[in-house]
Amino acid sequence: MKKRLSEGLRHLGFVVMLVLCLVVSGEAYGYAQESGGEPLPLLRFGTTARIWGMGNAGVAIAEGVEGLYYNPAGLSAIHQPELSISHSALHMDTDLYFLAAGLPLARNTGIGAGLLLLSSPGIQGADADSPTDYFDYLQAVAYAGFGLETGKRLKAGLTAKGLFGELAEATCHGFALDGGLRYQVNPLLTVGVLARDLVGELSWSTGLKERLPSQCIGGASLSLLQGKVLLSAETDMAFKKWGLGAEYSIGDHVKLRGGYAKQSLTAGAGLGLGNVYLDYSWVGHELGGTHRLSFAVRF
Repeated sequence: MKKRLSEGLRHLGFVVMLVLCLVVSGEAYGYAQESGGEPLPLLRFGTTARIWGMGNAGVAIAEGVEGLYYNPAGLSAIHQPELSISHSALHMDTDLYFLAAGLPLARNTGIGAGLLLLSSPGIQGADADSPTDYFDYLQAVAYAGFGLETGKRLKAGLTAKGLFGELAEATCHGFALDGGLRYQVNPLLTVGVLARDLVGELSWSTGLKERLPSQCIGGASLSLLQGKVLLSAETDMAFKKWGLGAEYSIGDHVKLRGGYAKQSLTAGAGLGLGNVYLDYSWVGHELGGTHRLSFAVRF
C-alpha cells in the first residue's frame, strides 16, 4: 500500500513538473511581467527569520515547513515531525505571525500546514478634515502543501492557500495555488523555481472580485568550504524583485547570516541545539528596522 502511494505521488510530481515548466515558459514568453496590483500584500511578506536574514532569498534553500511559503519542493526534506513558530513586530503596532507544522508521509515526501497572520488593531481612520473612528486591519493566509522527490536530484511540490482579510467593515476571502521545483545540479549548486499564485482570486464583501497577480521566481544556492558557507540568490522574471544572502556556519551549532533585499540590508544569526533551532533576523528600512524571531523543533 505504501509503495503504491509513493509511486502515485511520484507520478503526480512528474505532472506537476511538466505543468510548471509550461507555466514558466509562458511567463518568459510574456516578458514575465506581473499583472495587477497587490490585493493582499501579506502574500509577499516572507516568513522565517532564517531566510529573511539571508535577503529573503529562499527559493533554492527553504527546507521543511519553510517550503510552504518559499518553495513547496522543500517540503520533501521533512523526515520527522516538525513545528515552527515565527514572530515579527512591524511598524505601527503591527504584528506578523507564522505558525506551521510538517510530517513525513513517505520516503522523501512530506506534507505541511501553516498560518500566516498579520494583525494591526485599533488604527485610527482619517478623512480630509479630521480623525474618524478606529478600525482593525487583519490579513491571514492558511497553507496546506506537499513536496516529494520526483527523480534522483529533482524535487517538486504544491501549496494551496486560503485567504482572508478584514479592513474596517469590509472583509474578503479567496484562494491561491503555488507550485515549485528544485534541482540539485551537483553537490555544490542547486537551482529552484517558484510559480506563485498560479491561480487565485479574492472576493470582497463589497462585491469586488480581484484576480491575484501571478509571480514567477527563479533562484540558486551555492555550498562552499565543505558546507560551511551557503550562498543564495533569487529574482522574479522581470528582475524587479530580487534578494541575495549568505550564511556562515561556526561549528555545528551557530550560524551567521547577511543579505540584501528590497533595497535593504539584512542580518541574522541562528543557534541549533539537537533538534531545537532558534533564529533571529534584522531587516533595515526607513523606519529603523524590523526584528524577526523563529523557533523550530523536530521530534
